[in-house]
Amino acid sequence: MAAPRAPWAAVIALVCSFASSALAAGHRGAAGTPGEFDYFMLSLSWSPGFMVHGLWPQYERGWPQYCDVHLPVPDEVVTGIADLMPARELVYHEWSAHGTCSGLDPAHFFALVRGARASIVIPPPLLHPNAAIEQSPGAVAEAFLRANPRLPATAVLVTCTTQGTPRLREVRICLSRDLAPRPCSADDMKSACRAPQLIVAPLR
Repeated sequence: MAAPRAPWAAVIALVCSFASSALAAGHRGAAGTPGEFDYFMLSLSWSPGFMVHGLWPQYERGWPQYCDVHLPVPDEVVTGIADLMPARELVYHEWSAHGTCSGLDPAHFFALVRGARASIVIPPPLLHPNAAIEQSPGAVAEAFLRANPRLPATAVLVTCTTQGTPRLREVRICLSRDLAPRPCSADDMKSACRAPQLIVAPLR
């Protein structure tokens, strides 16, 4: 069965969100050596509802990207991850941009993506909101910390849109190479939402 397709606008937003917020923070990705990185960042995008944007190898400053690995993502891997990453184009992009730097092949990388997502509990108020929620970025992060007491206080960062009324964009969670919770680097924390309040759009 073919993987479900997300609307093109949502796919483009997911693919571009990390790049846009990173540029705003002055970050730059660099070509790296597969398997040489410090930790992972799990990015959960609000679409509305949380879906996996990616699992990104990170340095303490910056991150590797588009490493010199030329392995296609098999169809069975794409369909196997569709419940977490429902856009085929997103799967391909995330493998090319980030998975190639993990030191893993596509099957093992996306198995690790699944393991990372399974390690995180979504706070109940953010599972199925029927009405818009207005709160501070810190309150969103705190909800994740309460739902995941193993996470250090600085393991969660919240990003938001920068045009118009700030809206929740992503929740990013830092994990070690073996998916144990760990603090995000000071460099990564520069991309956190600075707005006093943001809107969590309701499920449609």
